[in-house]
Amino acid sequence: MTEEFGKEGPIRSIFLSEFHHTVGPKIVYQYPENYVTKEVFDAVSYYIIPKPEILKRTITVNVLGVKITGYPNEIQNPNYARNALIFNLCFVCDSMARTVHYEPAVKKLSEYLENLELENGFLSDEGSRGQMPGILQHILEELNATGKCTVSITLSDQKPGPGESERRGMERRPSLLSERKHQSVEIKLYDGHERRMSMFSDQRQADMGFRGFRKSSVSESKVRRKSADGSTTSVLHIKVVGVWPDPPLVQDHHVPVLISERVYSRGDHWDLTTQQVLPYIDGYAHVAKIAAAADVETNLVKACVENLLYYGQVRLLPIFQYSNVYTVTPGLQKLYSNPCLQEECQRAVAKNCDPQPQLSDILTLYYSMTNGVTVRDLCIRFNPQSLNIDERCLIHFGLQHSLIRRLHCFPILVPPDPSSSTEDSPSHRSGHRRSVIHSMCNGQHSFDEICCKFGLTYKELHDRVERDTNILVLWK
Repeated sequence: MTEEFGKEGPIRSIFLSEFHHTVGPKIVYQYPENYVTKEVFDAVSYYIIPKPEILKRTITVNVLGVKITGYPNEIQNPNYARNALIFNLCFVCDSMARTVHYEPAVKKLSEYLENLELENGFLSDEGSRGQMPGILQHILEELNATGKCTVSITLSDQKPGPGESERRGMERRPSLLSERKHQSVEIKLYDGHERRMSMFSDQRQADMGFRGFRKSSVSESKVRRKSADGSTTSVLHIKVVGVWPDPPLVQDHHVPVLISERVYSRGDHWDLTTQQVLPYIDGYAHVAKIAAAADVETNLVKACVENLLYYGQVRLLPIFQYSNVYTVTPGLQKLYSNPCLQEECQRAVAKNCDPQPQLSDILTLYYSMTNGVTVRDLCIRFNPQSLNIDERCLIHFGLQHSLIRRLHCFPILVPPDPSSSTEDSPSHRSGHRRSVIHSMCNGQHSFDEICCKFGLTYKELHDRVERDTNILVLWK
């Protein structure tokens, strides 16, 4: 089973391994004890402490009922045995669990330990790293319980690590190596000694604090606190953010509606195509119309809208037309019991700020929406403008809060009756012109989709369907 089909599961174990200069790869600390047995570790130790070619990359190993995710790290210095310290702090999950959302935390912890070793000799000093069992237990319990934790490590004597003396007076080496592009390696071992290795990028922003933008915050910073006895406490904040499902496919006839003002406040963080498209997302223009107005290829506009959907910045609505038919949903009862929603609705649907429309008039319009009644019929009957109600805003608010839903019209082509087919029939005379539309009359494509695809107005398509006796219409 691949990552896409896995479900997020808890961390079962955390261990710190290293390459010992005499015994080779080994687990130094583990919580809970012996969760990863010696037999399992020996089977995957080649990937936990790997060759230099795949160091400083996220590695996931799925074998023998467990999935191990780590970020093998190396500190080179002649003061170490064999001139290097190689270590790996790994998360262990169930073999069928999704682990991609843990990768940023594993990488961050590994680089944090690297900095502690370079500055204080934390890993190479037996006294200092004796704190690791408690640290591993704290990380596992807190991340499983709340998805975030704060790691505090006491550095008693500020002992410099190997190689620190020759770096005195120099600027501290950055932990995040900007020159090395972060990649991930996933290695899965199966019975029968079958091995598959694939390289893939982890650029999916699963570790974003805000779903639209990458923003550093205090919760992600490392803090050093000096105490009275001369010891120093190093603090690291970690947060695991789940991976959201892929957004629905965007079609030409979909209308994107912005639901967050932060899109404009941080507009310079979007790519150039999105910045070009955003001014044309007004809540009424569909994707094909936005593409024409912005002079951007339609597929690029779809990709931009899907990206905005993924980060929860827009919502898709059907095209607004006065020929549309809507019907109420059980969600309309929320307007009776939720005063906050009532006030929001009155502000949203008001044509002018003062006076606000009466809630009774709004409910009357909503409850008059039923099968066979178009928006045009409602306007003729109730004249919403005289009630200070904007009918377009009324429809949008109802759709966004699931108070109403759109009834779509789906044409279905049925086989003609051979006995009534003649050379002079309208269907035969215009067969070539209508055959293209007939290909979409299978009950799977709505009027909106057909109109956008062939550049027809609703009235033109409706007239063609009405004249064609072989097409039936399904409302749903």
